[in-house]
Amino acid sequence: MPVFRSAMVLAVVSASVALLSSGCSSPPAAGESGVGLLTDILTEPNAVAVARLQPVGDGGLEGKVSFTQFGPIVVVRANFFGLASGRSYGLHVHERGDCRGADGAAAGGHFNPGGAPHGRPGRGPHHAGDLPNLQSDGEGNVLYSYETNAISITGGTLNVVGRSVVVSRNPDDYRTQPDGNSGPPLACGLIRLN
Repeated sequence: MPVFRSAMVLAVVSASVALLSSGCSSPPAAGESGVGLLTDILTEPNAVAVARLQPVGDGGLEGKVSFTQFGPIVVVRANFFGLASGRSYGLHVHERGDCRGADGAAAGGHFNPGGAPHGRPGRGPHHAGDLPNLQSDGEGNVLYSYETNAISITGGTLNVVGRSVVVSRNPDDYRTQPDGNSGPPLACGLIRLN
């Protein structure tokens, strides 16, 4: 039995290395994790949280964002359908778990326990709640995955459970303070432990 398990792990490692070297994944940015496929396959998550997003105002967008904790790393995954094709949209964790109102003001600003300026995740100072933009494909669908150590779902000052995640109408420019000029919210959801 141990020989079979070793062979299975070796096969998974070989397949993961082949996928990564084929260009299916880009290298991690500074300050972020490069755990990748092996994290999902070989370890059990510490916790999982999910936000089911509902339209804000006339946004019309619905979808789901999940947060899976593996040690200090959180894997953020998002699925959205029915967006305009080939467009980018801002994605941020906000400080309050309140999605009331058409302007998104009840959710507060971006989650920022460290008091950092707004910026690009993994490339210098940024809010803990700053996430890379969503990018829709030619059919208006988004399948998104991102790994970060800037947030947590297992407690502490970086904990995002009970906060909200918001998709904005425009892409984040990663420069404009305090929100990257990402515009009004299209959808919002409360982050809850699964």
